Amino acid sequence: MLLTRLPVRRAGWSGAAVRCRTRPLGAAVLVTAAGGWLIVLPFLGTPVALLQPGVAGSAGLGVSLPLLLSGVALMRFPALHALAGLLATVLSVLALLTCNLGGLFLGTALGVLGGCLAFAWTPPAPPAPQSAPVEKGSNKACPTA
Repeated sequence: MLLTRLPVRRAGWSGAAVRCRTRPLGAAVLVTAAGGWLIVLPFLGTPVALLQPGVAGSAGLGVSLPLLLSGVALMRFPALHALAGLLATVLSVLALLTCNLGGLFLGTALGVLGGCLAFAWTPPAPPAPQSAPVEKGSNKACPTA
């Protein structure tokens, strides 16, 4: 097993660039950031009474963890972009009620924007096959009946 030779990959960003172009990267980053912000905010220990952990903190985890997972699902399974985008938008609006005013509205804004981007994302079209060039003087372009 150690004596087998693995194929050498070209150095550079070509593999990462192709992977990023075929996935809704911006939407995934926004939705994941919204989920992370909604998880972290109640547990920062700020003195404002609205931001103290408790029942609101546990309800916030019930909304922010699925939001975080939908952001991960956008990167891992791009075919589910419509479902994950719709889920992220609904959860972000629901965060206004459960997550201390939606993470002071920043988490809700990021989640709704990311969910809308994910829902609207379309996969790139496959490259068109190239046809062989037509020689001059040949009648290949106009077949006879």
